[in-house]
Amino acid sequence: MEIKTAEELMRARYNAYVTGDIEFIKSTHDPDHMVGINWAECEKWSKESEWMGLEIVNTDKGTETDDEGIVEFKATYKEKGKTVVHHEKSYFVKKNGTWYYQKWLPLQGTIVNNSKVGRNDPCPCGSGKKYKKCCGK
Repeated sequence: MEIKTAEELMRARYNAYVTGDIEFIKSTHDPDHMVGINWAECEKWSKESEWMGLEIVNTDKGTETDDEGIVEFKATYKEKGKTVVHHEKSYFVKKNGTWYYQKWLPLQGTIVNNSKVGRNDPCPCGSGKKYKKCCGK
């Protein structure tokens, strides 16, 4: 399958997570930006999650004629019985005619849809701070 745009690659990568095809994720990740990635953990997370859907929020560039693009998306999945919405802006580059995922840009966050967050509970944004000292201000 020829991938012509950054959004097409984003959708293909989401489907690869759904099916646990980490080899596809690796092959579409920019080779110059792979330091520190634990592929075994990615595969475990991919296979242990129940994938519920992908929403493309916005795209900036990333067309057939561009060499870079940004795709903002929300991927919804269940992990250990909790519904999670992973919201990210992904930066893609095209090298020698092939699109690659390179990195995430500021805005990334994981929102766990649980019960109401208490003031002294850990902040659901993942900062490690108490809610009242972070997003609950």
